Amino acid sequence: MFGRISGIARNTFREAIRDKVLLILLVFAIVVMGSAKVIQPLALGEESKVIKDLGLGAITFFCVLIAVLVGGRLVYKEMEKRTIYIMLAKPVRRWEFILGKYLGLMAVLFVSMLIMTAGFYIILLVSGIPASAYLLWSLLMTAFELAILTAVAILFSSFVPPIASAVFTFAVYFIGHLTRDLRLLAAMSPSAVVKGISEFLYYVLPNLSNFNIKGEVVHDVLLNPQALALSALYALVYTATLLLISVAIFRRKDF
Repeated sequence: MFGRISGIARNTFREAIRDKVLLILLVFAIVVMGSAKVIQPLALGEESKVIKDLGLGAITFFCVLIAVLVGGRLVYKEMEKRTIYIMLAKPVRRWEFILGKYLGLMAVLFVSMLIMTAGFYIILLVSGIPASAYLLWSLLMTAFELAILTAVAILFSSFVPPIASAVFTFAVYFIGHLTRDLRLLAAMSPSAVVKGISEFLYYVLPNLSNFNIKGEVVHDVLLNPQALALSALYALVYTATLLLISVAIFRRKDF
């Protein structure tokens, strides 16, 4: 079982790592972080905070793009090219296929984040800014956020074309950072329909704002370990739920 899952994950990793989209996004990420040197003279005494915030934001944004654009094609591409028939003709269970694809994409994101983080710290050193390990807490929480978003991309990829999958995943990412506003909207709106929809979206969609601690680490604010642990647990449970739903949908496919 583990051999089959790891085999699918390795193949997924090799395919994704050769994807030109991935290379382009990595190059753009380094360029955006490097542009901090250009705006450094304009920061008016806040150079350190501006460069750190820009770097962490760029890593998050481009990792999200990788998860959406690469992950949105993983499962559907196999169905479209009919290679799924060859795969499932072997002793491979459908849940193993989904899990292998997910782990392969997470490995791609891990390597991508590692490369971007290395570039980020090099830029900090070149800029004469202390490269504190405290910044890594933000990237760790971003990794948990990406775990959820990758599962969302895999879910949509299992039943809709890549473009629609990317759009839906982006929508989940965008609304996921506004879930607290949805709760506020539900409380303030006089409409029962708006209240119902807002409450439904609040409880169903992932609360991704829990993972955004860039402001805290950039300004050296003391983090709450309990809140971080709960957010990590939330990410693991939500991710597992999404993967189970993906497997259930994939099992209904007639292959």
